[in-house]
Amino acid sequence: MLNDVYTAGDDRRLTEAIRLDISAAFDTISHDVLIDRLHVDFGLSSTALNWIASYLTERKQYVKVGQHSSCLTTCNSGVPQGSVLGPLLFAAYVSPVGDVIESYGVRYQQYADDTQLYLSMRAENAAQGLDTLSACSLAVRD
Repeated sequence: MLNDVYTAGDDRRLTEAIRLDISAAFDTISHDVLIDRLHVDFGLSSTALNWIASYLTERKQYVKVGQHSSCLTTCNSGVPQGSVLGPLLFAAYVSPVGDVIESYGVRYQQYADDTQLYLSMRAENAAQGLDTLSACSLAVRD
């Protein structure tokens, strides 16, 4: 991203950026959608797909403070945070977002649940560029 910004600056273009942060992103993942996406979009099948499905389903969690623990509850959505697979599974889950962003001609950078949208433009086209970024961010939200 910095290289793109510096290159645009050298060409006397402005770069506008929007940073998106999805709140509780890792908790909102639908297991069924993720498993389907891993199969259809990424070609996982058989043992690998079954292994990930078993990793996600019927997980339980509780909160412990000192000597006190909450009741055990089943996690019907989400991926384990702090795990090695969590960010990778989240990236696979949100992978179609890249197609949405690219359809607006906007550049982007993603890492786990953080997304940065950016667009370089001439000063005289700044209003149009900002409109494009705004429309793109709304499409990503939707």
